[in-house]
Amino acid sequence: MTFGERLKELMEERDLTQRQLGKELNIAASTLNGYVNDNREPDFQTLIAFARYFQVSTDYLLGFSGAQNASLLPGAELTQRLLHYYNRLSPDFRLLLVNQAKLLVKHCQNAKAPDADR
Repeated sequence: MTFGERLKELMEERDLTQRQLGKELNIAASTLNGYVNDNREPDFQTLIAFARYFQVSTDYLLGFSGAQNASLLPGAELTQRLLHYYNRLSPDFRLLLVNQAKLLVKHCQNAKAPDADR
């Protein structure tokens, strides 16, 4: 997979447009388009900015590794994705998400509890 393909995939996973990503990282639209279409390659600083933003390794972005971040523990990728979405929410919606998570945990605990009436 090329750098552009990986970048495009990461953007799709996070439902980001080129315009949004360019604005977030202060990259011109034409430059970002060049990266996505494999017509340009980022310099080291830009590569690091992409890695930090998407929370992946530079090895992954460059195609040297198939794992987005080999140092993460199993299941941590989903945690990182959840944290990414959490950080995009307003404070009110963050609280709502936390409350929903509490309800899900309680539901799972109740589902695992043995039925006292049996």
